Amino acid sequence: MVESAGGGPGDGTAEVLDRPLSDGVRRRVVAIVSECFGKLTVAELPAQLRQYARFAPNRRAKFAGNAMAAALETDTLFRQRIGEKFRAAQPELAGALEAGSVPAAVDPLDVAAAAYVLRPAGWVKLVTAAGEEAQRADAERADEESRAELERLRAELDRAREHTRTETERLRGELESAKRDLESLNRKLRSAQIDVRRGAAALRQAPGAMGAVRSV
Repeated sequence: MVESAGGGPGDGTAEVLDRPLSDGVRRRVVAIVSECFGKLTVAELPAQLRQYARFAPNRRAKFAGNAMAAALETDTLFRQRIGEKFRAAQPELAGALEAGSVPAAVDPLDVAAAAYVLRPAGWVKLVTAAGEEAQRADAERADEESRAELERLRAELDRAREHTRTETERLRGELESAKRDLESLNRKLRSAQIDVRRGAAALRQAPGAMGAVRSV
């Protein structure tokens, strides 16, 4: 959606965008057209848009967004009619832009979309600035999301390390306990082996002892 040259000096109609609208501005422009669209008569609509006259604004924006954007770009009369409806709906914003001021409290994307529709003097700068602002905001948001993700990963790593440390200590404790149990079992086994050897020795000596008793 890039405005072709036209119009006369002293107003914004002769200004030209040197780049396509940013996605954010384009969506706001389509929303303005879709909303104002319903306030026009069928006869006031470009022929290619009349089939959407009975659509609700959100459905119109969804199914006729590209067609409306193209009509706004190429059909000056249609754009002027949309601008009139927008001016009536938002007189403060429209008046401020046409007076050359930018309301500080208004979203830059809304300012750019309104400027694109109304074409006051200097509208190209407003649209370009809004696109750049949107890019900066997207970059800042991406940076914040990256930082948040990094913090999440760090916290997850800390939890994993703590779990590993706790699990290692638990396993070490179990190993020490198992070693003590094994040592105890080994002592009992050695004691049992000694008892077995003593018993075996006693059994070996038993016949001789019995013979000695008989010979007495």
